[in-house]
This record gives sequence, C-alpha cells and structure tokens, in this order.
Amino acid sequence: MPKVKPLWQVMQKSTNLRQELSNALGISDIIAQVLINRGIVDTVTANDFLTGGIENLADAYLLKDMEKAVIRIAEAITRRQKIIVYGDYDVDGITSSALLYKVIKELGGTIEYYIPERQSEGYGLNHTALTSLIQSGTELLITVDCGISAVDEVNAVAHQLDIIITDHHQPPAVLPLAYAIINPKQKDCSYPEKNLAGVGVAFKLSQALSRHYYGHDDKFLKYLDLVAIGTVADIVSLTGENRILVKLGLNAFIHTESIGLKELTVVCRVDLGKIDAGKIGFAIAPRLNAAGRISRADYGVELLITNNIDRARELATYLECENIQRQTVEKDIQSAAEGVVSELNLNISKVLVVVGHDWHPGVIGIVASRLVEKYFRPVFMISIRDGIGKASCRSIPAFDIYDALSQCSDILLQFGGHRQAAGFSVLPENIEELNARLNHIACTVLTPDDFIPILTIDSLLSLEEVNKGFLEQLGCLEPYGMGNRSPVFVCKDIEVEQVRTLGQEARHLKLKVKQKNSTNDVVAWQMGELAEEIQPAEKIEMAFFPEINEWQGQQKIQLRAYDIRKKEITEVERLYSLHGQKELQFSCLEDCYIAENIVALKNDLSQQLHWELKDYRNVVDKTTHIVNLIKMQEKTLIFVNTPQAAFELAQGIRESLSKYKERIGFFHSQLDETWRKKVQAWCKEDQFIVLCTTLIGTEDIAMDDIRHIVVYNVPLNMQSLVQQCKLVGYNKTINIHLLFNQNDLKDNHSLLQKLRPERIVIGQIYLVLKNYAEDFITDLQVAELVRSKYQTVICKSSVSIAIEILEDLNLLTHETSGNKRKITFLAAPKEKLDIEQSKTFREGMLLKKEFAEFAEKIMNLSSTKLLQEMKDIMFSI
Repeated sequence: MPKVKPLWQVMQKSTNLRQELSNALGISDIIAQVLINRGIVDTVTANDFLTGGIENLADAYLLKDMEKAVIRIAEAITRRQKIIVYGDYDVDGITSSALLYKVIKELGGTIEYYIPERQSEGYGLNHTALTSLIQSGTELLITVDCGISAVDEVNAVAHQLDIIITDHHQPPAVLPLAYAIINPKQKDCSYPEKNLAGVGVAFKLSQALSRHYYGHDDKFLKYLDLVAIGTVADIVSLTGENRILVKLGLNAFIHTESIGLKELTVVCRVDLGKIDAGKIGFAIAPRLNAAGRISRADYGVELLITNNIDRARELATYLECENIQRQTVEKDIQSAAEGVVSELNLNISKVLVVVGHDWHPGVIGIVASRLVEKYFRPVFMISIRDGIGKASCRSIPAFDIYDALSQCSDILLQFGGHRQAAGFSVLPENIEELNARLNHIACTVLTPDDFIPILTIDSLLSLEEVNKGFLEQLGCLEPYGMGNRSPVFVCKDIEVEQVRTLGQEARHLKLKVKQKNSTNDVVAWQMGELAEEIQPAEKIEMAFFPEINEWQGQQKIQLRAYDIRKKEITEVERLYSLHGQKELQFSCLEDCYIAENIVALKNDLSQQLHWELKDYRNVVDKTTHIVNLIKMQEKTLIFVNTPQAAFELAQGIRESLSKYKERIGFFHSQLDETWRKKVQAWCKEDQFIVLCTTLIGTEDIAMDDIRHIVVYNVPLNMQSLVQQCKLVGYNKTINIHLLFNQNDLKDNHSLLQKLRPERIVIGQIYLVLKNYAEDFITDLQVAELVRSKYQTVICKSSVSIAIEILEDLNLLTHETSGNKRKITFLAAPKEKLDIEQSKTFREGMLLKKEFAEFAEKIMNLSSTKLLQEMKDIMFSI
C-alpha cells in the first residue's frame, strides 16, 4: 500500500492583520501570515517570539520546592556528601544528567550519575538500583526526567536518603514522599511555563544554583547546548521558554566547551557553527539515543562530560557504530512489520496491532512511528519475549491512545504514556482480545476523514518569491519543532524539467522545476517511487519548505518537498507543455510563402466577398490590440511567419488571458501528425476561437465562422497576404487587421539572409564541410563551426539550403542518418562554376528581390489601394 496522501488545508489569508504586523515589525507579509497561522496576532507577542532572549525567562524560584532543593544541594556540596544524578536512557535524560553533573561538579560537589539499563531495568527508578546506590553511600539522589510516578520506589527508601525529583511528566494524583519535587506541572506550582522538557527543568535548577552561589542566573548559560539537544529530542513544544532555550542553545554550539559534543559532530559530519533543530533531531540525537536503545545509555552521558579527547573520540565512534546497528535492526523489524501489515484487511483494521517475536524493545517505537506515517492509523507494535508482550504505541491526532489503553487495562499487565504515544505489557494469550477491543474503540470514535492526514499550508508562493532575501526573513522563525513547525508553502503550476532518484534503493527523489523564468532544485525524501510517475514537461503542484543547500562550498536555494501532486492537465495544456520542450527549425518557408500565383476566384463571387481592412500598420503595442480583440470572443486567425512565433505568440496570449487559455491554439508544419490531427479536430469542434498559425491551406484546417484575420508579421509577398485572407470571407464581413510594422521588415530581411544564404556564406559552409568529408555531422554542428571560424551567424536551415545548392552544382552528394549527414565530395569540374547555375540559389535571390519590392509597396500603399489590389489578385483571370 502506498503512503497515504495528505489533504492540503490552506490557512485563510488575513490581509489586514498581516499588513499591520508586517508594517509594525518590518517583516514581509508572508512571514506575518505564518505568525498569524500560529496564533501570534499582536505585535507584542510577535516581537517576543521573534526577538525574545534570556531576559524573557521566568524566575527559577517560582518553581515549587526550588529553594528547598537548592539549600539541600548546597548542604550536600558543603558536607561533601555523595550525590547521584539519576536519569533516563533517552536523550532528554542523558543531557539532563550531563547538565546537572557538570553544574554540581563545578560547584565542588561529590557527584556521580546513574542511568538504568533499558532492557533489564526499564524506565525510571527501581528498587534494586536504589538499594545498590544507598549501599554505596549515596546521601542525596536527584532525579532528572523521571521519578514523578515512582511513588512506591521513593516511599520505600525515603527514610534512608533524600530524593529531589526534577521531572516534567504529568504528576499522579498522589505524589512520592520525596524531599523536594520540582515539576512545573504540579497543580500548586506557580511557574508559568508548563511545557519544559526534563532538561529544561534541570536547567532551571542550575539557574537557581547559579543565583545562590554567584548572585545571578547566568553562570551556567554555557551549557545551553545540552539544553537545546534534550529539548529538541524530547519533542516538546518549541514555543515560549523552550523556544528561547533552544535558540540560545543553538548559538552556544559555536563556542561549546564540550569535547564530546565536538567529537560527536565530527562523526555526524555536522558543522558546529551551522547546527539547527533539524540537525539535532536527525543527526545528533539519534546517536545519543542509540546507546540507550541498543546497549548502554551511560556512554552518552560520559561522552558529554568527559574532558579526555581520546576517550571522547572513542565514545563518539562507539555511538556511531551503535547508531548504524540500530538502523540495521530498525530496517529488519520494519520489513517484518510491513509483512504483517500486508496480511491485514485495512478496510476492517482501523488500528494496526503488529506482533512479532524478539523484536528489540528499544527500536519498535521508531518502527511504530514509521508505520503511522505511512498508513496513518494508530499502531501497536508488540514484541513477545520470555512469555511477555511488550509494546510501543503511536497514534494519529484523532485517536487518544492512552484513553484506549485505559479502557483495556483489565487485560494489560501495565501501561503508561499519553495521547499520541504509549507503552504497555500484555500476556500473549490476551493479544487477540486486545486487538478486537482496540478496533472496536476505533470504529466508535473515528470517522473516515480521521484516516486522512492534514497538511496545513501557510501560504501560496511562486518560485520567483523564493529568493535569498525571503529565506533570511524566514530564518527569524527558527528554531522549528513541535508547536512551531517549519512553514509549509505551496507552489502551483510548476513545470518539471528533470527527474532522478537519490540514495540506496532509489528511495529519494530529486527534481529540477521551472515556473516562468525561475528554476529550483527539489529534494523529496522517501518519495523515490514518484520518479516513475512524473515525467519531464509535466506540470505539478508542490508543498515545500525552502532552505539553503551547501555543497562543496557553494550555497544554493533548494526546496524540500512535503508532498507532490501531478497537476491534472488538459490535452491543450499538454500540447503547450510538450511543444515548449521541442527544438524547432528556425523557419520553414513552405509555411509562410506562396511562390506561384494563387488560383483566381470567379467574378461572380465578388459580390459575396466582404473584407474590411483594419489598418494598424506601424502600431507599437501589438499585444494590447490582440488582447482586446480576443476579449470579444469572436473567432480569430492570427498569421505569423515562423513555427516558433506561432507557439510563442499563442503562449503569450494564454498568459495574458488565462480565462480563455483553453480556447487559444497554434498550428504549423512542424507539429507531428498526432498533434496536427488533434488541433484540426479542436478547430472543427469549436474548441479554439483563436489560432496562431503560419500560412495554411483550406485542406489543413477547418475553422468556421471566422470574424477576424490578424496579419501579425509582414508576409513575404502579396500572394501570401492574399492567400491568408482567401481562406474565409464569403457572405459575411471579415475584419482584416494589419499589425505589422517596420521591425517586421527588418526581421524578414534577416530571415531571408539566413534561409537563402549569400555566395560568401555558401563558400564558408563548403570549406567547413570539406574538413568533415565522410564523417557524419549535423547541420547545427556545421552552423556552429561557421560561426566559430568566420564569425558568421547562420542557422541549421542555412546549412540545409547551402548543401542543396552545392548538390545542384554537382560539387557533392550526401546521405543521412537520423539528423546527421555524411558528405561525399565529387570531382571538381574543369570549367569555372557559376553559382547562379543552381536553381535553388536563383530562387533565393529572386525571393529576396521580390520581398524588397513588396516591402516598399506594403508599407506605403493606402489601405484603400491595398484592399483593391488584394481583390484584383483574387479575381484576376
């Protein structure tokens, strides 16, 4: 089953409010809209969000029991009592432990740390560990990121040592009998920020100790790098104080004193000066987490506190190896889990209960998250080992997984967690009933819409708006994370230029896209399968985040795609899209030139012919005239001289009049047979009301009820002009609009010079060809060689005509293979050749002379005389 595609939900544009914020704060209206989307709607709050610093943090002593805890720690330091920091094995616990260890060590305390082993001891405090620590002489134990729910464990040893609990999890109704409890979520705690991570609470304790010892709160700001890592990794809301702590912590990386962090960033291949929340979440945190998931989390703490560079390098390498092992284990478990899911009927299974044997308990939570991301259903990953099923659960926004487990508590051994993530233990014989109950609950509370992920779009953008100035302003919204997600923008009507895959097993997608004159690279992680669906020249819509990609010292804007949709385009749009990629010949005279006299009409038709000449010769603004004409919605033929002009003019009109874009077409001799037939059918069926075209005959196109003929370019002779007007015009009035000007005359002169080259140019082409006799070469290559050697600008058609002339003169012959020619030179004639012996050359000279005479006439005849001469040609015998 492919990944579930999200529903795009574009936030409502708040024009007046965003303009107010934009003006007051000196930010772009798009940045203002992003702030509004996050509920930041007044200038004071917005300014605090954008510029808030350490001064915006609340007083650490507002936390309940803070003063009591500080006095007890100071006493332990003074009396040189053994202090233990007892942490959790995740990144929040590791960084919290390292932070308090460093602070108390610096204050002169006798300090050690303890991290429980994940598989044998599990989360939080346990009786065995506490007993062992007491026996080792511990007199003060400080928990970080755990302890608030350990009522039995704390109460059992409260008379043997003092325990200070620092935690951020939801407190139970009955609290442990600890010496002090620092947790902003306590009901009677007045601290305003309730969403601190465990390391955030540990930092507030560090601030309070700083004030106690130094009279100010700033002594331990140098450890904010640890706070940033733990806060980001714990996926708490990056708003309020968390935002400030992470923002300051990211800056602290540049001057970090931690040897271990420096070595860890080396193995992560991350630049210390360019660390952001994303690099923490995807590079640093996974390696610190790997030790706790696979083996020993205390190695993570040791890395962060060591002052020995050799030991730091050894530990960093170890964590890198553990992370690689974790990735391998994760991949194997995910493959097995996908196999289980493939056997489920997803029309029936509203939740995914996935069961396996001996799956690593430290990894199944990650796999559960992957499955939720792909299938967008609540996932319960259960690993059975030693007769017990232990599970990690992840959910979707509409399903409260903790509440669901509460309803099944009678068949569970234990459970815990919150709305979106939880864990439990269960006997294997109860798994089938648990599955049935969970699916029943899901069927009761979930609707079909709940199984469709929502991708919230902050604003629509064009590629032109995505520039370095915009990215600089966008940077003021960082750091991104939970509660302050990176903005998502949508760009529509993008043309794909290149498609390729990246990474092992072609898992990722790389695109080059274009919109008008702007191009960008796009990277789409985990979307490699789209490479088979998206083709160059197709149109897409894309939800993305713009970022700077640095490669080999070069910085370039890159778009990170969240979702890509193929734009459903009409056949008319496909015609334009494909034709825009096609390399057209410079021109084809057969499209726009009638050499012989046209067949005259009978005199008895003269009374049925109603031509009205609209004389706009030498008009400066052709476009406005055509746009106003098309708005009348009457059928119009527009004649130009080259295939490229037909396409470009039609494309330009479509851009100016998007309302009518499905009714504007083009036609010329270089359309392939399939598209020729389609355009002919669209004309016959009245799909097109406007057709930009080179000279055509009645057998090529059938377009009834034409009311306007626009002569956009100067024809090459009078016969060609009359032929254009002859196509229609009986028993009705036809308006003939003359839009050509002096510039068209110059263009035609240049055109004829290229298409009917002079003697000297033919000689240059001849000499270049001699150097490549018997080699296959393209006309374009010949043209480039002539330009390089003689500084003469010609086109491919010039080469083709020159070869035809040289063949007329029996100087050479050629054979073709695809678009290449192989030239064979013949024996040179004994007598001197006259180039005018070539029929092709004479025709070219005649054409140039004929056009020179016609050009003078067409620009100087009055409209009355011009119309009469056209009619005379039509009815002459």
